[in-house]
Amino acid sequence: MGKKLVLVVENEAIVAEDIRKILKNYNYEVPEAISTGEAAIKSINKIHPDLILLDIKLKDKLSGIDVAKHIIDLNIPIIYLTAYSDKEIIENAKKTAPFGYLIKPFRERELVATIQMALFKHEMEQKLIESEAKFRILIETTGEGICIFDTENNFNFINEAGAKIFGGVISDFEETNLSDYLNKYNLDKVHRHNKLRKENKSSRYELEIIRKDGRKRFLNIIGSPRFNENIFIGTFGIFNDITDKKMVQLKLKRTMDSYTRIFENIQDIYYETEFDGTILEISPSVKFNSSYTRKELIGKSMYDLYYDENQHDIFLTKLTKDGYVYDYEIILEDKDKTPLICIINAKIIEDKDSGKIRIIGSLKNITEQRENEVERQEYEMRYRKLFESSTDAVILQDKNGLIDCNNAAIKLFGYTKKSEFLNLNPDDSSPLKQTNGKPSRETALKYFSQTLKKGNTKFEWVYKKKNGKSFTAEVWLSNFNLYNKSFIQATIREIINIKD
Repeated sequence: MGKKLVLVVENEAIVAEDIRKILKNYNYEVPEAISTGEAAIKSINKIHPDLILLDIKLKDKLSGIDVAKHIIDLNIPIIYLTAYSDKEIIENAKKTAPFGYLIKPFRERELVATIQMALFKHEMEQKLIESEAKFRILIETTGEGICIFDTENNFNFINEAGAKIFGGVISDFEETNLSDYLNKYNLDKVHRHNKLRKENKSSRYELEIIRKDGRKRFLNIIGSPRFNENIFIGTFGIFNDITDKKMVQLKLKRTMDSYTRIFENIQDIYYETEFDGTILEISPSVKFNSSYTRKELIGKSMYDLYYDENQHDIFLTKLTKDGYVYDYEIILEDKDKTPLICIINAKIIEDKDSGKIRIIGSLKNITEQRENEVERQEYEMRYRKLFESSTDAVILQDKNGLIDCNNAAIKLFGYTKKSEFLNLNPDDSSPLKQTNGKPSRETALKYFSQTLKKGNTKFEWVYKKKNGKSFTAEVWLSNFNLYNKSFIQATIREIINIKD
């Protein structure tokens, strides 16, 4: 630290010189003394001393008090020197906020002590001013809310950021109580934490406020106690608006709840594995699709479940090449070695946190579906054999017309090609009227309607062959459903042939 510069402004040259010698002995830097007010002002503005010893009575028209008023904005500590102890002079001097007052004659020790105390006091005041300035800048520029409450939760102070969080401006919080923004639940929460303040304890907690515009905001608060001479006087609070974060958390929770419900109730099997096949997660639905439980499979290798090891290699090659597979059919092995036919969807993903490669996907057990398909195919084969081998004419039709017939039907109606017969309109194979005189179309619709209701109908019908010749036949209509569609099968037996 450099020497402190002390300027002596004294109208008595001998006194001034004595002061300079004393101060130099104490390692102060002391320029030539000045005896007039005007010269003092010029010198002070030029050299900016660390301290001024200023005689109240000077040699020109300016007094030391006048000099102090001229330089008051320079923030330089002043110690007045005077031979007078007049009360009026001292009161005028006080208005310039001096750091000391020495009555002549004074002792060396008194002079040095007064200078040291003045410099120390000035230094502390400067630090305090700087600290307050920094604190003020912090309060005014921070995005966090800062507030001070008394013991009854009245606002004593709030910064601009805090006022904005509460939905107002600083002036709105004069004679305002925190309870104006709280419902009963949150007010009780504040009271509980205030009890901690009285025990000289700080705490962090979340608080929901209701602003004047009716909008709710969620705050994260750090509350600290304020004491004065061991008496609790209120709370110092710092708070953030965490509403957006809270909304994201609530949305995430709802999403996770929805995901959990889906995960726990999904009918297909959702799974996640390491790239080596180790099962990390699998949905509870696995117990409805196999003999395994979720707990039994987690940690087990997915690849150990393949019915055919070669199929696993083919699947993994395709997955590695494309990065995904969709609607890929595989056969897995149940706990009792029963094959399970499944449709698998899988995709390779990279975990952003760990960088590990994983596989996610879903399985659909189609074993029963495949078995039903086999049964259906076998049934269709048996039906087709009966259909084709029948000596009676058999015709299949739906609401749109003819869709199939056997060879006996083609022969009975005098056609040679099935396509030619199936292209007929149902009206083309009957005369306009039946033997009872009723129109064929209306009568046919009546029989079809009865069949759809009862399941089957038997009646006699007059048909017309390709050559125009009519013949009478017994007809059995049967209704059945296939693939969620309704069909009618007509079995036709010519009566003349039966009589012959």
